[in-house]
Amino acid sequence: MKIVLTALLLTLASATTASHARTCIYLASVAEQVIELRQNSVRTKDIRHSFPDYPHSFKIYKPDVLLLLIINDAFQVQVYEVPTEKLRAVYNFGNKWFEDCLAKKLKLNK
Repeated sequence: MKIVLTALLLTLASATTASHARTCIYLASVAEQVIELRQNSVRTKDIRHSFPDYPHSFKIYKPDVLLLLIINDAFQVQVYEVPTEKLRAVYNFGNKWFEDCLAKKLKLNK
């Protein structure tokens, strides 16, 4: 019985971890899109309206607040002129959000 219960708990834990990883991948994707818009000098309010399909029912705590945090964070990043620097900014920003999410520095669940 203990073996079955342990196996069930490990299965649930790995499912939760996989779900969390998918959430982090999604957030990194959104972060990269936001910073790419920022690097192309799109205004803040226009960036917010660029995400009509942003899931309001996604299992993220206060999704609009999280999107605004990503947008505000993107506006702390310098806008670069050189295309390779823009790509580096997109890559670094997406990685930062992905790593913070994986490290559970963000409040993702209700």
